[in-house]
Amino acid sequence: MERQLSFLGGGGGGGGDKRKSKESPGKRGDSPLHLAARAGNSGKVREILHNCGDPKGLLSKLNLEGETPLYTAAENGHVGAVIEVLKHSNLDSASIAARNGFDPFHVAAKQGHL
Repeated sequence: MERQLSFLGGGGGGGGDKRKSKESPGKRGDSPLHLAARAGNSGKVREILHNCGDPKGLLSKLNLEGETPLYTAAENGHVGAVIEVLKHSNLDSASIAARNGFDPFHVAAKQGHL
């Protein structure tokens, strides 16, 4: 099983916690897609969405802060990851607001990424 570190771009080698699998959400409750989007790893985002059976369900999955994968990519200014997510999104999943009240487009503007 891959470890979460692989979503950050590397192969996961080094001193990572070997007990964390790709199903382990961590303290934010991030899914593997959240992690890839947050890290700006557009290749991994594309791979996850291509290989999952239900991209729409995966895209509307919220972490503990109520953030979608699109939100995490937009918040961090990762244009490539945003583009990959939007290829599979609809208006409903793209406009889900986080617990803080911001949707992905508002948080991108707030962070100066638009």
